[in-house]
Amino acid sequence: MTRVLVIGAGLGGLTLAHALVRAGLDVGVYEADDGTGERAQGYRIGLAPPAMEALRASLPQRLYELVEATSGSLTGPGLLFDERLTLLSSDLPGPEEARALDRQVLRQILLGDLGDRVAFGKRLKRFVEGADGTVTALFADGTQATGDVLVGADGGNSAVRRQLVPEVKLIDADLCGAMGRTPAADRFLELVPGRGTMVKGPEITLMLGRMQFDREPCEAAAELVPGLPMPFRESYVRWVLLVPPEHPAATTPGRQDARELVLELIDGWHPDLRDLVRSADMSGVGRSKIYDRPMPPWPVGRVTLLGDAAHLTLASGGNGANTAMQDAIRLSAGLTEADQGRRDLISALREYQHDLLERGNAAVEVGKQALHKFVPAGGEAR
Repeated sequence: MTRVLVIGAGLGGLTLAHALVRAGLDVGVYEADDGTGERAQGYRIGLAPPAMEALRASLPQRLYELVEATSGSLTGPGLLFDERLTLLSSDLPGPEEARALDRQVLRQILLGDLGDRVAFGKRLKRFVEGADGTVTALFADGTQATGDVLVGADGGNSAVRRQLVPEVKLIDADLCGAMGRTPAADRFLELVPGRGTMVKGPEITLMLGRMQFDREPCEAAAELVPGLPMPFRESYVRWVLLVPPEHPAATTPGRQDARELVLELIDGWHPDLRDLVRSADMSGVGRSKIYDRPMPPWPVGRVTLLGDAAHLTLASGGNGANTAMQDAIRLSAGLTEADQGRRDLISALREYQHDLLERGNAAVEVGKQALHKFVPAGGEAR
């Protein structure tokens, strides 16, 4: 039986783990974080039909039913307002069939049924490919794990990628933003009646997204997957404000007074927008990074990449997650064929790499092009 080591317990790595378990392979997931806690990686994401199908194909039925139950609609118009909430357009482009999911709720569901296959507190130092056709992961706590294949699903700062493709670096995307999550009062939901809303002020853009759960996640989990830990989560409006690149906060992200920063930047805007910010849980100010070039091919061996480790996309409401889940289902299919003796393992990994780079580099470009809609006039992203 093929043993697969998955480095990173994010959405893509956990989707892959489920797909491999379902196919009968032996899987271990190794996560650098010390526990499941909430990651500061954003709030709501939108999953297009291919990503939802990847989840359906990978997860046990009861977990997939919980995904559907805790998702929300992304149908309806995309609106464009000015800062005084004057409607400028009601036909902004966007996905028609995608579903909204809370990132932390989805990750909690994906941890379900994996049990001790997931080990926390395992920060990868390096990997070693052996002459016997194995690969060993060496962790910072002095432990190690050996398998037949190692998959780097450890995000944009991937330790696996740094060793495997060291020539590719991260650069600043010249994009800084503040993010918040505001409980879904009726007047705030009215700002986002459809798949998304953009508010264009002078040199500033505010993006709004509705996360209205079909069922409250804690309640749905108690019925559909009894025993699965799930925090209470009320519906909310997720918003992101892009900080002008010349503003001092853009060069010193992580300010503790993020709320005051945003209120300063939207001074004079419509009261509903200012109240949206005042009522929010804030996740601070952060900068985005991108790769300094398209990801090149690397010598095919028993180590490969998945998700942001291979194609770091600009934050765009789910572009990265959608691509990572497709990576997971395609890699699982290749590894399963190899495990069943229907093809050679290395040829399966070579085909996966070709597909990964083609789709992943295209997804990165989609993210860059989408950025042009949000960068303030006169601003420029690398």
